[in-house]
Formats: sequence, structure tokens, C-alpha cells
Amino acid sequence: MPRRHERLARFPEARAQLASMGWPVLFRNTGGTPVPQSPAVVNLALVIRCRVGSSAAHLEWGYHRLGDPWCDWLGVLGVADADLGPAPGAYCDGRYNVRIGGRKLVGTAQRWRRVRGCGDMALLVHGAMQVDDTPEALVAVVNAFQAAIDDPQRFRAASHVALRDVLPDLALEAAMPRLLEGLVAGHALPKAAHGCG
Repeated sequence: MPRRHERLARFPEARAQLASMGWPVLFRNTGGTPVPQSPAVVNLALVIRCRVGSSAAHLEWGYHRLGDPWCDWLGVLGVADADLGPAPGAYCDGRYNVRIGGRKLVGTAQRWRRVRGCGDMALLVHGAMQVDDTPEALVAVVNAFQAAIDDPQRFRAASHVALRDVLPDLALEAAMPRLLEGLVAGHALPKAAHGCG
């Protein structure tokens, strides 16, 4: 979860409650809400050195650089309705979730840092995809934290989907190399704004 949660008055009790449920708390440097991590979730990160113009369009490009190949991969697997967008009611919802039928499959995040000694930037873009377990199980963990800190916001399992819900017979280990190849290859860049490779 974002480190800012550590400053909440009821955080120590909430942390102890999650630990008793088998969910230790770890912090990340990006924003949003808590996101459960378990063997049911596959995390992929892509690091790219870039030269960007003065436009803020590179933020949108960063999300498409991860999300578009992910959607392409799902299409190859036979998922016809994969796209990028928000999933209202999902935990850590964003404008660039990878969705299936409007439900969140992959949460995305990115960070940019200047490379020392030159005008280049380093992009880290990350995706967390729920593969196994049920959306209900993972949403319940986040909602337990929300209740423990006395935050009225609750999230909906119906806003999430696990890959196994859509492709129950998928041999994931055999399918993953194609996703990785697509992420490495990427898409063509708008040359006027970017010099990323």
C-alpha cells in the first residue's frame, strides 16, 4: 500500500488485523489504495530509457506502452473485449487498467526519473494481473483494511476479473513468453514527442 497510509490514526490496529489474516503490509512509493499481492497475482515491470519533449503526453504514452501489448496478448488468446480504461468500484482504480469486459484484470502504475548527466528519462511502468483466486477473496482483504481504518469506501468484486475466470484452461507458463515479447517489442512511438526505445 502507499506509505501515506502509515500516518493514519488507526493504521497500527489495521496492520495487526491484516497480519492475523495472513496479509503482511508492505509499502510502495506510488499512490492509490491497498493492492493485495499473492501467488494469485503476476507482476511485470518494464524499464525503458527515454528522451521526452516538454509535453505531459509521455505519461499517457507510458501507460499505453505497457497496456497495449497486454491487450494484444489477450486478443491472441481469444479475449475479444480487452481494452484500457477505468473500472469503477475497483480498488486502486485508474484510467489505464487493462480490462476485460469493463472489469479490471491488470492494475498499472508508472514512475519517471531523470538519468544523471543527460537529458534522458528512465520510465518504470508496472502491471499487476490477477490470474488465480477469486476477485471476491482479494477485494475482501482490501475492504477489511478499509473497515479497520474506519474508511467508509468499499470496493466491489464485480469490478474485477481473474484471468482464470475468462481462460480457465490457459497454460499460463506457456503463454507468458508471448506477452513478454510483446512488451519488449512495444509499439511505434510518435517521433515528435519521444525518443524511447
